[in-house]
Amino acid sequence: MIFSREAFEGRHVLITGASSGIGQHTAVRLAEAGARVALIGRSTERLAATAALLIGSDHSCHPADLSDAEATADLVQEIAKRHGRFDGIFHSAGTALILPARATKNRHIDDVFAAGVRGAFGVARAASKKAVVGDGGSLVFMSSVSSMRGRPGMSAYSAAKAAVDGMVRVLAAEMADRRIRVNSIVAGGIDTAMHRDFTESVGSEMVRNYEALHMLGFGRPDDIAHAAMFLLSDASRWITGSNMVVDGGYTAK
Repeated sequence: MIFSREAFEGRHVLITGASSGIGQHTAVRLAEAGARVALIGRSTERLAATAALLIGSDHSCHPADLSDAEATADLVQEIAKRHGRFDGIFHSAGTALILPARATKNRHIDDVFAAGVRGAFGVARAASKKAVVGDGGSLVFMSSVSSMRGRPGMSAYSAAKAAVDGMVRVLAAEMADRRIRVNSIVAGGIDTAMHRDFTESVGSEMVRNYEALHMLGFGRPDDIAHAAMFLLSDASRWITGSNMVVDGGYTAK
């Protein structure tokens, strides 16, 4: 564990996409560091499985689909009202898609933009209220190197992540008067269930070629969890409006 068991003592953090992968790992690490966490995910059963991994008590689970910005904002406000306002939010919910632009239809675009972009707007809308996030809080949004590098089949996904990175810079300006920091994590290839689904869909040779573009190979969920915790902590008090690249050297090539 990178952070001490007291690093997040007394803090309340909301995590979306908490039923698996990066969101789940971040929830576990935050709880280990003393945080009280509120979990949002689509699957009741998988959220319960995440909750079972958490150290401490008084955590909460909230099954929900974040594809509607207004409904997401209402949900986040309700959680804060019932369980206390947040010191930080990590929005990691999202959907990947590999499909050439020539085959991409409205429904594909809607699917990718649903939780990743509309959900992000809903989180931001709620976070702008003092009853939801206290002054000096931190918002962290999950992005991807796909927002910076073009790879075939990633047009819709790249557009969604570029939208998040742009939104972060504007939100940082809008929330600066309350000292709320807003940043994104621009992640390279991470070994998660979603990533393994990607492997099955495109074949092992293409995945090996993609991994070779990362100087340090594919990352682990904890690599992103630790970056998220840094941005949620006071150690990043002078960082806002940034798209922080955590990619094992992918974009350096």
